[in-house]
Amino acid sequence: MILSLAAVGGVSYLQYARVTEARTSRYTPIGGLSVIAQLPEFELTERSGKTVTLDDLKGRVWIADFIFTTCGGPCPIMTSRLGDFMETLKERNIPRVTAVSFTVDPQNDTPEVLREYATMKLADDFDWLFLTGTEAALHELSVKGFMLTAQRGEDDDAHAVNHSPRFVLVDQQGRIRGYYEVVTNEEIVAMEPGRFIGKPMNPDTKDTLIKDIMALLREEANRP
Repeated sequence: MILSLAAVGGVSYLQYARVTEARTSRYTPIGGLSVIAQLPEFELTERSGKTVTLDDLKGRVWIADFIFTTCGGPCPIMTSRLGDFMETLKERNIPRVTAVSFTVDPQNDTPEVLREYATMKLADDFDWLFLTGTEAALHELSVKGFMLTAQRGEDDDAHAVNHSPRFVLVDQQGRIRGYYEVVTNEEIVAMEPGRFIGKPMNPDTKDTLIKDIMALLREEANRP
């Protein structure tokens, strides 16, 4: 477990470096919030069995994360905090924001498994998609599209995957506009089963994400 958590922490650091490079070298200012990258086209399967493409999400602001249902590390915390965040958006009547969770373990996370997981996590109360597909497609989307690390772990668990514990903000045109540290490296290093699941997202991170979402909604409203 200690080695596994250390590996996740190392992956988080490498991912942070990649995001920092993207922020400093690939930004193109548009309004008050910059563009990091255009996502590539994809075609994946939602827990309902419906096919979802990038075009299906255009016209909406969305928050992406990469998880897997048997994860004993940051995934339960990420899902809990994303659910809490969607509840906050609902309470504040902030419309047209979708949550999109991509699995990094499609061998295990079939639509049926994702459907049960989503119901258990109370995701049915929100506009929240859970997507699966081929391992190659999801790996390429994570690494080349979102610039987030995703790789098989080296332990005995066939489904262990090292991946990023960040949320990604995507605009109405399918462009990445921000990365948000949802589970910190300190939390990962100190992690014990269930220890942080009930702990809320850092309020500063939460406020920044809401502010950036509102900026994207205003940007779209003001588009010629």
